[in-house]
Amino acid sequence: MTASQSAAGHHASAATHHGQAAQFHREASRHYQIGKDYAHAAHQALSAHGHALRALEHGQAASARYAAHDGSPLPNYLGRAIDESASTAVAASADLTGWALHLVAADHHEAAARHHVNAAQHSEAEHYVRAAHETKTALDHGKHALFHDDRAALHHMEHCGCHPSAELV
Repeated sequence: MTASQSAAGHHASAATHHGQAAQFHREASRHYQIGKDYAHAAHQALSAHGHALRALEHGQAASARYAAHDGSPLPNYLGRAIDESASTAVAASADLTGWALHLVAADHHEAAARHHVNAAQHSEAEHYVRAAHETKTALDHGKHALFHDDRAALHHMEHCGCHPSAELV
């Protein structure tokens, strides 16, 4: 990532990383559903997590470019933790199995990618406030994807008896 990359470039990179994360989560889910090769599922989940972090990095870089525009979401939005909806998400995800958690994370990554594509289009058209709002929504989806990713890792630890990254040796 370069400092001179445009907001649209950051959005394109974020969308790509979200798409790759969604693909890895769907593959991890399939491994859990067939009940075999949990080590490979954990590896897929770890790869998804890495892409999710890169996507958030690019999304935050794009968001920072909109901070000076009137009507943009608050500049300090980037550091905000998942809000009160997190407690609702915890309750909702408590009954989900490992494979279902991966599918929910994948859905959030795909939604984030769509919002980054929309934000890039708005940015290119110099509709910065619209781009900022699309970026905010994309970042929300990205954070929720990471939340479900973490829940899937916890489920893996509780049901497979080890930490997902311990099987990568």
